[in-house]
Parts: sequence; C-alpha cells; structure tokens
Amino acid sequence: MKNELKSSILVVDDDPSVREALRIMLQDVYHPILVASSFEALEKIQKLPVIDLALLDINMPDEDGIETLRKMKEIDPNVEVIMVTANRTAEAAMKTIKYGAYDYVTKPFDINELTVIINRALEKRNLTRMNQVLTGEIDGLVDSELVGKSPSMQTIYSLIEKVADSDSTVLIHGESGTGKELVARALHKKSNRSQKPFVAVNCAAIPSELMESEFFGHERGAFTSAIARKIGKFEFANGGVIFLDDVSGLSLPIQAKLLRVLQEKEIVRVGSNEVIPVEVRVIAATNDDLKNLIKQNRFREDLYYRLKVVPIELPPLRARQDDIPLLVEHFIRKNCERQHKPFKKLATETLDLLSNYNWPGNVRELENLIEMLVLLSSNGIITVKDLPANILTNQIIPESVEASEGISLKKARQQFERQFILRVLEKVRWNQTKAAKVMGIHRNTLILKMEELDIRRQ
Repeated sequence: MKNELKSSILVVDDDPSVREALRIMLQDVYHPILVASSFEALEKIQKLPVIDLALLDINMPDEDGIETLRKMKEIDPNVEVIMVTANRTAEAAMKTIKYGAYDYVTKPFDINELTVIINRALEKRNLTRMNQVLTGEIDGLVDSELVGKSPSMQTIYSLIEKVADSDSTVLIHGESGTGKELVARALHKKSNRSQKPFVAVNCAAIPSELMESEFFGHERGAFTSAIARKIGKFEFANGGVIFLDDVSGLSLPIQAKLLRVLQEKEIVRVGSNEVIPVEVRVIAATNDDLKNLIKQNRFREDLYYRLKVVPIELPPLRARQDDIPLLVEHFIRKNCERQHKPFKKLATETLDLLSNYNWPGNVRELENLIEMLVLLSSNGIITVKDLPANILTNQIIPESVEASEGISLKKARQQFERQFILRVLEKVRWNQTKAAKVMGIHRNTLILKMEELDIRRQ
C-alpha cells in the first residue's frame, strides 16, 4: 500500500526512543510523520494537505501539550488528537477533552489498546469527512438537520435534488420520529419556492369540525365563534409549500375538499361564496399504511394517488445504524451550543450501546436522549452510567416471560436480572469491575449474582 493511501498520523514527542517505537508500530498500516517539538507539529498541520490523527505528548519542552492541542484544533478542527503522557490526572484529562482531544493514554502504553483507540479515532475522522462530502454536494441540507451517510439517506438526498423544483405533490412515509418534516423543509429550501412561506399543519392535532376553517379560512359570522375574518393555511401558503403531517388523520369530508383544492387550485372560505385561486405545493406525510386505510374506507383512493405523485420512504433509525455516530455528534454539538456548555464526547462503550439500541422512537428519540445527556452529565465524557435503564437493557423482555402463563414474579425477576447482567457484561467485554460500576453495585455482589444465576462466559 502506498503512503498516500494510508491515514497520516503525526507523532509529536521529544523522546527519540518513543518516536522510533511508534514509527515501527505504525508504519505497516499507517503513514507516520515524526516530529520532536510543538513548533514542528503546528508547522506540519499548516503545511501538509492532510493529517488524519496526531499522537501528542502532553509534556513538551517548548510548549505545553494542551496549548498545542488548542492551536492544532484552530488550524484543523477535524484532526483527531490522542494525548500521551506519563501521568494521568483528572484535571489534565478534562482540559484535553475541553479542547477537543479524542482520547487520553498514559506511558508506558499497551500497543493493542493504543491500536484500538487509533482505529476508533480514524473511524470517527472518516465518518466526519464522508458526511462533509455528502453535505457539501447537497448544499443547504445541513441547515435542515438532515444528517446521514448511509445508502438509504444518499438515495433520499438524490431524490430531493431531483424533485425540489417540481410542483408535483410529495407523499413522505415513515415511522414516527424519522424526520418527515425535515425532508419536507429540505424540499422547500432547495426549491424555487424557498423565499415563499412554508406552512406546517398537523392534521391529527386539529378537531375535524375545525379543520375546514384551518385549511381554507372563514368569514366573520360564519359560525358562532367567528368574530372576525380568518385567513386559512392554504391562502397563507400561497406561492409556497403546505406540509400536511399525519394526513391520514383527515376526515373523509375534508379529504374530499382537499382533493378539490389539488385539482382546481382554488379555495372558498367558510361562510363565503368567493373563489380564491391558490398556487401551493402540497407535501403530505404519514406513518400509517394508507392502502390499508383505503380498504377500510377510511381514506380516499383518488386522494391517495393525487398525493403520491412523488413517494419518499424514510427508513427507521435501526435500519441505518451507520448514521448513529454522525447523528450523535451533530446533536451533541447542537445542544452544547444551545446550552452554552463545552463540547462533550461519548465514551466508546456508550456509543456502542447507542449503536446497538433498537430506537423505537427513531431520530427524535435519539435527539431527546442526547439533549438530556448533555444537560445532566457532570463532566466532558458521557459514560455508560449516564444512560437510562431502557438503553442498557435494550427494552427486550425475555421470550419465556412473554410466552409463559402463571410465571412467578421471582422467576420473572431472575430471568430479567440474568439477561440484564449478561448484556452489561458483554458490552464491557466481561470486565467484572466495569460491569459492577455500570450497574451501581459492588463487584462482590456481582460475583454472587453471577453464581446465583449461573452466568458464565462461554
């Protein structure tokens, strides 16, 4: 493999023996660049086209390593930095995390452990780079908070590009929390209607008797509480986009009126005979199976085909796990900025748990969780102990408990405890001390529980 195809790792250490040891360790897989001072390190960061990762000694003779880290991040915010020192202290660790270090290791370091950390840091670097490429190709979608590099998301990005300037109706289908409104806003932002209104309506949240007035407006005196003329959502969105979320929640009479608006491009306010032309692009969304609702005579088939000129299917988060690290970083940055907190990072074990979780609430559930973690975590690293219990147990109930009848509470509790302990042990690679810390119990208590529940590593 040629050097230019290898990840570049900058080794910054004033000890020649350490530099040489790291060169030997890295050279078969990576492209090591060795320097003996902070000054040389900053010069390399500025002059070389790409430095993927830096191994930076915290105790440098010409400049403090933490200050060098800060300057490195100013030059290239995307370079990953692993701090190396002979003395691990909580204060030093916090400072390095605050200024953006990926991790922190002590001398003498274990080669296998360091290799694992380097690989994870480079994976993060590659994810960031790929996301930048994708979002760079689709200008403006970052602002809409659409984040992802998975093939399914790339397909959606491409579809948005193709149909954004069209006037055709769009039907977005996806589970709750998958980001249907974000896609609708991205379509609006990328279109020639971007300077016109974007009006979102939650069709399931408005009582059916008020929906006609919400959609089309009403004249004064049209009904008892109509004390003044009201402009409806379609009239307000004229020239722009109206987003009908939960469109399956519309009553059949309103569906008929909506179909007429789509066909004739005109509305009539409640209590009026005046026809008002409107030129509005309709984007609808649902998490229901509309074909099934058609069979049940709860949704009009002609309206379904009128809405589904351009269908967009949003995948659930569990089907695009590769996007979870990108989404986590995006939401951490967003919430740290909003809450005026220093940037935080997830411990590797924490990210592993999030990546393996089923996410029934999809991206919305992940965003809410990250907001809570940023708010409540007490230091710069979000660890496993900060996670709620449902993430640790993965919300899986033992099949024997679900299927059995008349099972005793004691037996059910034992089965749950056994599965919970097994899952935590697997996540921490059967390190009993770490597992006990995660569960908030003493290691001796864990050992007794493992004996009681016959838990053995296979």
